Amino acid sequence: MTHDELEQFLLSFEASQLRRDEENRLVIFEVDFAILGEIWRAKLAHPDDLGEFELTTGQKILAHIENVDDNKAIFAILYEGTPIRIDMKTGRNLAKLLRETHESVVPSKLMNEREWNTVIGFGQIDASGMIDLLRLSYRLVTEG
Repeated sequence: MTHDELEQFLLSFEASQLRRDEENRLVIFEVDFAILGEIWRAKLAHPDDLGEFELTTGQKILAHIENVDDNKAIFAILYEGTPIRIDMKTGRNLAKLLRETHESVVPSKLMNEREWNTVIGFGQIDASGMIDLLRLSYRLVTEG
């Protein structure tokens, strides 16, 4: 995956927004909880159109949104340049496991290093694995 492909993928998440930090050469992906809440309230207004998983997910997201103090939360940080480097939230246990099993996974220098990892390149974690980890990061941030 290229930087552009990663950006497009990350912007495909509901209520995802991109913010560039030119000084530090970062592309920051945040979820806007106000927009996400609107999306899920609209979806949950028609529960017959949703499956059990979607209903549960929507309820978790709305419950989490009610308890957050900020309107936005970061779920991924893409570093400009090569090789591709991206920070994502993985949770404590998976963060530790990934670091122990992949040399290209290191603690994040920008976020809580116990729960966030930086993945460098696609050598040890392929594009499919990276996509799964980014989906997990989004879910951890949006569902609490």
